[in-house]
Amino acid sequence: MSKRVIIGTAGHIDHGKSALVKALTGIDPDRLKEEKERGITIELGFAHLALPSGTLAGIIDVPGHEKFVRTMVAGAAGVDILMLVIAADEGVMPQTREHLDICRLLSIRHGLVVLNKCDKADEEWLALLEEDIGKFVSGTFLEGAPVVRVSAATGEGLTGLIGELDRIAAGVTGKDPSLFFRLPVDRSFSMKGFGTVVTGTLVGGTIRAGDEVRILPAGPVARVRGLQVHGGPAEFSTAGTRTAVNLQGVEKESAPRGSVLCSPGTLFPTRIVETYIEYLPLAPRPLKNRAQVSFHAFTSSTLARVLLYGTVEIPPGGSGYARIHLADEMVLLGGDRFILRGFSPLENFGYTVGGGRVLHPLPPRRKGAARAVPAALPMLDSAEIGTRIMAAIEDSGWQGLEDREAAAITGSGPESSVREIAKGVESGQLRRVEGNTRVWHRSAVEDVGRNAIEALSVLHKRFPDREGFPRDEISTLLPGGPDPGLVALSLAGAAEAGKTGDFYYLPAKRPRSVELSSPLARAITEKARQAGLNALSRTELTESL
Repeated sequence: MSKRVIIGTAGHIDHGKSALVKALTGIDPDRLKEEKERGITIELGFAHLALPSGTLAGIIDVPGHEKFVRTMVAGAAGVDILMLVIAADEGVMPQTREHLDICRLLSIRHGLVVLNKCDKADEEWLALLEEDIGKFVSGTFLEGAPVVRVSAATGEGLTGLIGELDRIAAGVTGKDPSLFFRLPVDRSFSMKGFGTVVTGTLVGGTIRAGDEVRILPAGPVARVRGLQVHGGPAEFSTAGTRTAVNLQGVEKESAPRGSVLCSPGTLFPTRIVETYIEYLPLAPRPLKNRAQVSFHAFTSSTLARVLLYGTVEIPPGGSGYARIHLADEMVLLGGDRFILRGFSPLENFGYTVGGGRVLHPLPPRRKGAARAVPAALPMLDSAEIGTRIMAAIEDSGWQGLEDREAAAITGSGPESSVREIAKGVESGQLRRVEGNTRVWHRSAVEDVGRNAIEALSVLHKRFPDREGFPRDEISTLLPGGPDPGLVALSLAGAAEAGKTGDFYYLPAKRPRSVELSSPLARAITEKARQAGLNALSRTELTESL
């Protein structure tokens, strides 16, 4: 199968992004009547291009107007190669700056600068402009990248641009098909004779015609009636590919932009995420604890409140860890990138104040205000899958994690997650109960064991006549009522506890049988005879002996 990449445009309004896409592909990305009448892009536009090497490129054209940056973020998420378009007759403008910062925060690593409308400037001006552009991109992923002179109007430089895009595409590592299947929806519509169609970029996994998919965060399960890739029908589509999905049995309202297609039972929506935030130097003021922001990830956005860890504020140009509460549910995995925007425009820039990456999409509850950075977060930011898996499971405490949860939290593929968990079990760092789908860290098992011993002591005192207690009963006395399988696992390794059948006990507190002919038995019988109808309690009898 041919290599697939996604190319995205970025740049200020009226710098010729859509005209450039049309000149490269012959496809007009502006499809709305209003876009054609006003001469500006309002919604995302899409095209495709076969590069000389055979690589197939999907192209996403984003709006340049500052009012549509939310739409721009939706398009930029998932882009492999950036075409930063700058008009030769205007140079670097406010949305040029904001778009480049957004792309950097989204961790786009490849790209070039397209100096468009070169037919409107002389050589001396173009040379000065290229010098300014070099300073502008210094310190970003575009530092040292090609600056290609073109004119979308005349066709000048387009062949050279295609060659540069092909060269850059050769160095792009494709998105991982072993990850969970996930398609953030950027467009949803009804098509006569077909029904609901959604489009998006596969950020992981593979989808096939006939598959069942769940529409998150709150939608139904639907069946894939058909697929289109690069304008033609396809039996399947893989990670990194622009894809149109014809869904059977659902209305378009059930799969709006911002929703996510996934395989049933694999992913989950969340309203709380733990993150690492990068705050832009251009931000007008520090990011305060409990600040309200607009949160954007892939094709969805919502209001959010930021709770900082280990500090009361992050200064402009600073960074830090935070727990973010989302107003609406979103589907996020560990490693996903996001953008933070404010509510007042910055001078000569826009509303974007920062961004970052998700470290834990389903964090446990944590106590305390102005709390310290949780120990797990730096490890969840590790490049090593094994380190992230171990940190997520240890952080889950008594609850433990299922394999799929560990994979989603760490942003690793399900196969990688299973492999790393197996290594942990083999080393003794992780523990499993046979027949149970959950896995626990050794520290959690030991902690539950200590608490279970205390619970057994309480039960023996409360029911002194009973010889032992089932794991379910012991679990009810422990905080949160942990999985009975975990209780059994923890007591199996506790030297203080014994087990007969399905019952656990503390040998020192277990009732002892007494020979009826022994002195103790005769003394008990005599005390009972003396008490007559006034039967003694166990405590009274014990004290009298």
